[in-house]
Amino acid sequence: MQGSRFAFGPFVLDPGAGTLLRGDVPVAAGHRALKLLEALVARPGEILAKAELMDAAWPGTAVEEGNLTVQI
Repeated sequence: MQGSRFAFGPFVLDPGAGTLLRGDVPVAAGHRALKLLEALVARPGEILAKAELMDAAWPGTAVEEGNLTVQI
């Protein structure tokens, strides 16, 4: 996924640059929120399991499900 840009509605997510734009305006979002968004937009129309989302935002780290809830 590195190097890919995802456009959806008025937004453009650039995971490589770690940016989310609405039009030309940057949207403030943390690193983990951007990783979750990347996981979701990379697989449109699919249902992702909690474990997949948690691994996208916290790879190799054990975290409580509440952390995922906070980010979403």
